[in-house]
Amino acid sequence: MKILRPPRLRQGDVIGICAPASAPASADALDAGIRYFEQLGYRVELGRNLYRRRGYLAGTDDQRVADLHQLFRNRHVRTIFAARGGYGAHRILAKLDYRLIRRNPKILVGYSDITAIQLAIFTKSGLTSVSGAVVTELPTTFTPSTEAMFWRALSSPRPIGIVRGSNSPAFHSNRSTTRRGILVGGNLSLLAGLIGTSYFPQRNDLALLLEEIDERPYRVDRTLQQMNLNGVLQRARGIVLGSFIGCTPIKGRASLRLNQVFEDTFEALKSPLVTGIRYGHQRNSLTIPIGVKVLLDPKRNSLEFLESAVS
Repeated sequence: MKILRPPRLRQGDVIGICAPASAPASADALDAGIRYFEQLGYRVELGRNLYRRRGYLAGTDDQRVADLHQLFRNRHVRTIFAARGGYGAHRILAKLDYRLIRRNPKILVGYSDITAIQLAIFTKSGLTSVSGAVVTELPTTFTPSTEAMFWRALSSPRPIGIVRGSNSPAFHSNRSTTRRGILVGGNLSLLAGLIGTSYFPQRNDLALLLEEIDERPYRVDRTLQQMNLNGVLQRARGIVLGSFIGCTPIKGRASLRLNQVFEDTFEALKSPLVTGIRYGHQRNSLTIPIGVKVLLDPKRNSLEFLESAVS
């Protein structure tokens, strides 16, 4: 399917907010995010079911789907933000109207559990998206430089440029091959949960972006091996590792270190590997366009964006 880039966000546009997974944990944090948008001159449209709760979900599956459809259908809304990640995104994938979404292309912003929705929409509709802060994290998650990058990713048709990772681990430092691909991904567990379904993109030009939080090394290992056994890692044009926050062994128990898991998994692959990108479940995370062409340069441990996610 042809890749489709939504129109860029402009000053004074309407921003839609819904909760496709879990409900906002704090009404105060949600209100602060809404005020942040309004103080910058944007108008806000709330999903009708935004404040509903059902266990760890923001209302029923049908209610969460209805809010997404409502905001995609609303011709005044230009960008849709997830209020929060959490849990439950996989439950609504089969209920989404991907034709409606493709007919009404809009920027979808979120990360964590929202990874599943962004990948499904890219697969079924060809629509790019932006992996970035949810409403309840705004504006306190940013420094001035990452805040500027955040808004540039939403409002500029120019690529955001080059981002560099931290020092590369020795096991892949001898790789010097650069390679281009279409960047997809986000949270490792959410991405792996789509493999083998019709909601994971079946393309041979993908570069995979991976991040995780609070999973022990053995669980990260198991998830990566699932991707290895499915051939996803072998087909990838490259791998980009973001932050793996809290992915440490249980104290006092025998365990591989996370870097050993990465070495065992990626050393045999021929595709380039870029590591230590400041992206994921952490403050001051970089904002990453999804579904765009990138250039991986393992020698410089850098990721260059060749396209914008918006037009």
